[in-house]
Parts: sequence; C-alpha cells; structure tokens
Amino acid sequence: MREGFTFGIDGGATRSRLAVQDTDGNRVRSVTGGPTNLYTGKPEEAALHLRELFDQVKEFGPFKAGCIGSAGLGREQERNTFSSILETLLPSVPVKLCSDGEILLTGGLGGPEGYALISGTGSIAMSRTKKGKTIRSGGYGYLLGDEGSAYWIAHQALMRSLRSLDGRDLPTAMLERLLEACALQKSEELVSYVHHKASKADIASLAPIVTTFAIQEDPLALAILEQAARELVALVKAVQNPEIQNNELVVAGGVLEHDPVVRPLFERFLSERLEHLVIIESRGTALDGACLLARDLERKEK
Repeated sequence: MREGFTFGIDGGATRSRLAVQDTDGNRVRSVTGGPTNLYTGKPEEAALHLRELFDQVKEFGPFKAGCIGSAGLGREQERNTFSSILETLLPSVPVKLCSDGEILLTGGLGGPEGYALISGTGSIAMSRTKKGKTIRSGGYGYLLGDEGSAYWIAHQALMRSLRSLDGRDLPTAMLERLLEACALQKSEELVSYVHHKASKADIASLAPIVTTFAIQEDPLALAILEQAARELVALVKAVQNPEIQNNELVVAGGVLEHDPVVRPLFERFLSERLEHLVIIESRGTALDGACLLARDLERKEK
C-alpha cells in the first residue's frame, strides 16, 4: 500500500479521464473510462464508470484527496448524488466536486484565480477567487440558455430563416442550405424535424453554415453571429468580481477556438465593455485543473 497520492477527474459526457499525481504534483498515471456526467445516463451508470476508473489505479490508494469536475456538479442536488456514490467508492477520502467550468478555468489559467468562458455546443462563464469563491453565468442547457453557443447559433438560424421567409426578419439565403444539411426538401418539414427528430448535436452541427454565409455577408447570418458574440461578452460581464486580482480570461470550445467570425467580434466587444480583461491561450487542460484543485484540497486537509 502506498500513500500520498491525489487524483483529478475530468468527467465528460462521452468519456472521462483520471490522472494520479504524487506529492510533488508529478503525474504518475493517466487512464480513461466511460462517461461520468450525470446528464448522460443514470447515476448508477456514472457510479459504474467511476468504479472502473478507480480499479485501473487502485495500487495508488488510499488517496489523500481528489477532485472531480463535471457538468452539473456546481449544483447542490448533483453534488449530493455524487457524494453518495463516493461514500461507497472512496470512504474517508476528501473529494472536491465542482463544475467542468471550474476545472477548465483552473487548468487553463494554470492557477485558481481568474475568468473562463466556454462556448461549444453549450456556453457558460465562470470566475474564481484564490479562496475558491466562484460566480457562474449561463450553463443552463439548450432549452433555457446556452446563448452564443453552436446550438444557439444554429437554432437562431433555423428560427429566423423561417421568419425571413414570412417577411418578418432580415433577408437571407441560408434556408436552402440548412434544409439540405438536414436532408429535407421543404421548409415546412423543419417543423417535424426540429420538434421530433433532431438531437441537440444535430442542430449544433449546422452552426458552420451560418459562418459560411456570414463570410459571404448574408445579412441575417451576420446579425446572428454578432448577437452571439455580444451574448458571450454578457456572460463574462456577469461574472466580474472586484476581489479577483488576475484579469486573465481563458476561452475554450469550438465557437471561440475555430469560428473566424465570432472570435474577432467577441474580442472587439470585450475590449469595448471589459477592457481590463486579457484573453490568454490555455496553459493546461481541464484535467490539469482537477489535479491542481485536488492538491489544493490536500493542503487544506492537513
């Protein structure tokens, strides 16, 4: 039996990653497993995948401390569910449970203080002080929010293209291409497709079409992407905290990392409204952040 190790887990919706580190913070083992996101499946499925992860690193136990970051763990109900699972898997081991945004912030900044913004299929912003006080904005899912995300952009394109067809919105040439991407022939078929057939991922996958048309100066596509950029800035503005001394902002997700229209618009609007913030390239991964927070918890437990 060896002691002195801590672990971090980045609990994703399609797979989870676990890393073990020694007392000096050196990573000694990394493993992958199934999804541990509570929104992907039932709690018992998350528990099974967690057990499978820990079975791969059982020679490093008992652990001194750990951190698990996953979507939803910033909320009390989800944390209580996870805590019940861990009481069986890791009795007496202190484990920090937090959102995927918090571990991405910590890993991306290389430390516990600053700001983070994610815009992929969904969107969320977060700030964190050195003492661990967090403020979050967004992250409510595609039915209640996710403004500025790939899903939001594509949904706006579908909705407003139909409005444009009615003569109630800006002119656009996007509708025919959107229908083609959905394997549809007529605009009226979108009603059944969106309400009964398309998944969140199906809709989000249409976002690059909006970018293509925006580059061609399609009025509606440009308006949607400009609003997406403004929505993302609004998320960041909502998490400002005067207690935070580090004014760095790390950004992640496909929209912010790869969209050639949204990213420069976002940077422009951010500089106009929050000129003190500095966008940085990520210094590490969400898994790195989970590991840093695990070590921080271990120090506090001593």
